[in-house]
Amino acid sequence: MLAGTFSQVTLVEQMILYVSDKSIPTERGTFLISAYFVVYVSLAISNYVYSEKVNAFIVLYGSALTGSLYAKTLRLTSMAAREVGQGAATTYMSVDVEKVTSGFQTLQELWAAVVTIIIACIMLWYKAGYVMFAPLLFVITLLSSTSTVGSFVGPAQKAWLAAIDVRIKLLTSVLGQLLPIKLGAYEAALAHKINALRARETQALRHFLNLVSVAGTLSNIGSSASFVVTLAAYVVMLANGWGDLAPLDVSRIFTLFTIVSILGGPLNSIGQQLPGLFASFASLGRIQGFLQLPERADSDSAQESVDADLIDVSDDGAKVCFPTAQVSLKGCTFGWDDKTQVLRDVTLELAPLELHMVVGSVASGKSSLLMSILGETRLVEGVLAVKARKIALASQTPFIYPGTLRANILLDSPFDAAFYDQVIDACGLRQDIEALPQRDRVKLGDKGATLSGGQRQRLAIARAVYARADLVLLDDVFSALDGETEAHVFSSLFGPDGMLKGKTTVLVTHGVHHLPSADKVIVMDAGSITHFGSFEDVRDAGAQFALASTAVDSDAAGKSEGTAKQNATEATVVDEEKEEEEAWSAEQASRRGAYAFYAKCTGVLQTSTLLALITAWSSVGLFATAYLSMLASSSGDHLGLWVAGYGGIVTLNLLFMAITLLFFGYALAGFTAPNIHTAELAGVLASPISWITKNPVGRILNRFSQDIQVADREFPFAFINFAINVLGTIGTFVFITLATPLLAFAVPILAVVGFYSLRFYLVTSKQFRRLELGSKSPLYTLFGTTVSGLITVRAYRAQGYFRAQNSLFVNESQGALHHRLAGQLFLRVFLLWFQTILACSVAVLTVWLRDTTSAAFLGIALSRLVGLGMSLSHLLTSFASVENGSIAIDRIQEYATLPAEEKGSTADQIAASDLSSWPSAGNLVFSDFSMRYRDDLPPALKNLSFALEGGLKIGICGRTGSGKSSTVLSLFRGIDQHLVTGKIVIDGVDISTVPLKMLRESMSIVTQDPFLWHGSIRENLDIINERTDAEIWEALKLVEMHDAVSALDDKLDHLVVDEESFSKGQRQLLCLARALLRNKKIIVLDESTSSMDHITDEKIRHVVDSQMKGFTVIAIAHRISTIVNYDKILVLDSGSIAEFDDPTVLLSKPESRFARLAATQGIYHPDFVPKGAAVKGLSDGTVMVVTEDLVDV
Repeated sequence: MLAGTFSQVTLVEQMILYVSDKSIPTERGTFLISAYFVVYVSLAISNYVYSEKVNAFIVLYGSALTGSLYAKTLRLTSMAAREVGQGAATTYMSVDVEKVTSGFQTLQELWAAVVTIIIACIMLWYKAGYVMFAPLLFVITLLSSTSTVGSFVGPAQKAWLAAIDVRIKLLTSVLGQLLPIKLGAYEAALAHKINALRARETQALRHFLNLVSVAGTLSNIGSSASFVVTLAAYVVMLANGWGDLAPLDVSRIFTLFTIVSILGGPLNSIGQQLPGLFASFASLGRIQGFLQLPERADSDSAQESVDADLIDVSDDGAKVCFPTAQVSLKGCTFGWDDKTQVLRDVTLELAPLELHMVVGSVASGKSSLLMSILGETRLVEGVLAVKARKIALASQTPFIYPGTLRANILLDSPFDAAFYDQVIDACGLRQDIEALPQRDRVKLGDKGATLSGGQRQRLAIARAVYARADLVLLDDVFSALDGETEAHVFSSLFGPDGMLKGKTTVLVTHGVHHLPSADKVIVMDAGSITHFGSFEDVRDAGAQFALASTAVDSDAAGKSEGTAKQNATEATVVDEEKEEEEAWSAEQASRRGAYAFYAKCTGVLQTSTLLALITAWSSVGLFATAYLSMLASSSGDHLGLWVAGYGGIVTLNLLFMAITLLFFGYALAGFTAPNIHTAELAGVLASPISWITKNPVGRILNRFSQDIQVADREFPFAFINFAINVLGTIGTFVFITLATPLLAFAVPILAVVGFYSLRFYLVTSKQFRRLELGSKSPLYTLFGTTVSGLITVRAYRAQGYFRAQNSLFVNESQGALHHRLAGQLFLRVFLLWFQTILACSVAVLTVWLRDTTSAAFLGIALSRLVGLGMSLSHLLTSFASVENGSIAIDRIQEYATLPAEEKGSTADQIAASDLSSWPSAGNLVFSDFSMRYRDDLPPALKNLSFALEGGLKIGICGRTGSGKSSTVLSLFRGIDQHLVTGKIVIDGVDISTVPLKMLRESMSIVTQDPFLWHGSIRENLDIINERTDAEIWEALKLVEMHDAVSALDDKLDHLVVDEESFSKGQRQLLCLARALLRNKKIIVLDESTSSMDHITDEKIRHVVDSQMKGFTVIAIAHRISTIVNYDKILVLDSGSIAEFDDPTVLLSKPESRFARLAATQGIYHPDFVPKGAAVKGLSDGTVMVVTEDLVDV
């Protein structure tokens, strides 16, 4: 390639001499034509081979980096994984890997650029002697300046990426909890916080762009002004008789111009690519920092070391595996790090084959005990011995990754149909699976978003049972199950023939009525074990137990289990819609005006000004070339003035360039970047709840990370390059046509061929780009899901399984990238052959029309022809980059223009000013209300009619799928209104006539899955910043969280990281504190105490009784004891009202549904207490809580 490049200098010189000197024989012309053919064909072939090797390197290196990042993720300590978070982890893969591969792509070109500069200087010495030192010193000075500026690019890039990380962390937290955010009407407040982070990010982007602009200007000064310096030095030395210099004729001017042009190419390359290379080094440093994060010591060797402990050799030499697990802790103290201790002085021996139940108050260390057994916490002191052939874990928050339901149960275990069916039946999943259109082959959404809380928990239990592990750890897995389902699952697992009978099992539970079934009971408090032994021994020792409480039901995350059909359809939609969404984008990309949308975000004034500056920049550059032809034709008259004029034009060109690049950074960072992100965020936050449940977080996050990255940098830079190259290429063809007019007849033909070739390439390239972008979504989703479910993945020792999943996704995404790069290679080779044909045509016409060809115009044509192939390549690849980048813009526009949940004001909508004091009493009326989730689904609620007087408390209960949470969702208008019939009236106002935001702001809701986002405790409790610290502390005291928050170093400023800073029960308490601070007339509690022990639950009931007097309280509860003293009870069955009355009245009828549900938890009317049962009175003195064996002692 280098040889071919410098051969062009000789070709230009000899062709101009051939035209200028008529004494040269015509045979030389034939030789020159042959030389042109050989040189340009060699260039085409060598360019192809080089590019193919570079593309292979990009694909392989990107795959290696991505694989290394994922493998490291699997080895991170739990604390490190929490600190990194899902959002930042995704940034490493989506941003940093791409920057590293794109930066190292140019590494070969940079060393080649240095060699090119050296060879060009040697040739310049040969042609101009000491004149060579003028441009050389000039270049060295500029390179020094460029390198100095470039050294600041890396830190600027780091600062920008760090700002991206902060935004993505908050976005990940928010996007993962969009449902409670929308129900709480927190969209505007959180959008303000996200946009504030985006503003900081764009400030860092502007600083980065300014540095890139300076570096780009300096590099162009080198390439543009070097020839001015060369000419000036030549003229000065020639005028003073220094050196043996030949007069400046046309041939010598354009020979020097060609050499300096070749010299300018690598100068431009170095100037343009050094910032990118520095930026790639910055990203590589970030990746290196991630790869150096602390690892779990046994993360890779856990499988082997544990298995080895359980293997012995029998007398006949055969290996024998012990079928039991052993766990021993002696004087153990554990912490997440050296500063934070979670368990202290724990001594415990878990007997093989026994069921151990762990009870204790909220944050007493129950879950931490399981984490410590798994080796996820740091052993500060003591001895821990865990011997298990295989471990299974069902965590408090079930781990579900985007795959089929069956795959989530099997994980990496082989499929055994008979055993699988047995597990499905034992876990009560048969009916759910049968209702799914694709049965257990249905693909689940992100984190199982399309499943209810009870279904997710039973799926996690099924995975633990199917694993056939000898050590099973279950963390509060019955909290979301109704009483009958819980009884069935518990009996199937731990009954006489239970599937976990004979397994060493540790069950963390708040269902203390199960304790008599335990072989051993562990009572915990404040991170220590207070009692350990059989149930009778622990009870006799004076342990304080909570009275009976089991699960009635749960519709997790504020989402109804609805009907099984509803869940089935939703789950199916997730799988189908991903393909539909990508296909839809593919069809619509050219129709929705991505360019107009981007220009609108930039602003008319900014866009017009930028286009005008680009035109002026290019026009002055073309005029400088035309001026050079006049200089060459001046016959040496007033050469100094001609050179000075040329220098002035070049300076003006550079000035326009600097202004253009700086204005470009100003417009991009000041207008486009913030506006395009704000529009996309607003579209997502305003979207219907039905859209949110159908789209995985990974897919949405991809639009805010990768696509925004394209909009921030790749697309605008490609547009600038395209505009400059268009004008430059037009100028080149004009000069070539002026030199060889007959070629003008071939230009239309060449243009048609080029157009159709480009069209063919763009169609293919855009498809590959879409495939590439689409194939990265599952990769990022898996990465984020693995970070959040890392403990479960390691507990099952499924690292190899997930590495294989990651490899599959990497292959798909890198395969799409490989195809896209291959398409670019096709274009590059086509353009090189195009250049070859054009160069040979010019040579043939020049030789043929030797007598009529202008040497000056020929000099310009041939010198520009040297770089034409690269110019055309840059033109078409930049255009292709613009088109491919428009796909990302189009995807952003798609989200920015999503149909809004509220379509705007309607004629019957009440003005907000007329509702300033609404609701004042909290009266609630459902009038013949029905709703369905989709037109093709049966009703989830059927003709609900009941009234609740303001200030009263109503408890809603019922079996799974009865419609409890559908009722709550309807109250917040979470369903499209065309799917609703009947009315819901609050204080005499039909809620369908109330502005949606105002309706939701008028109520408070606490969901079962606690909504805490990536912010401080203060920001989480007071999202809209209207409460004082004193009020916040008072609310924390009421919900028993004052001491826990006071113990933190930063108190209210403590950062809640990915919801893992507190236990689930503590997070529910914090959400309850938020509801108290919000102080709304209607408060909805949707399983808000499901993860609390009975004692804490009782305290919260007291808070509800004392602090919510005069408020209308609507509570969905699986614990009947939570709502038994409420004013009204609503029992739902299959979407209809089964019972509605006072709890005492319902309990007085043993045949009532409510009485039967209560009886499963030991709650009876005083007149129907079983004989011989121990009795405890509830707060109202009329209803009794009774268990056969369990009382406070």
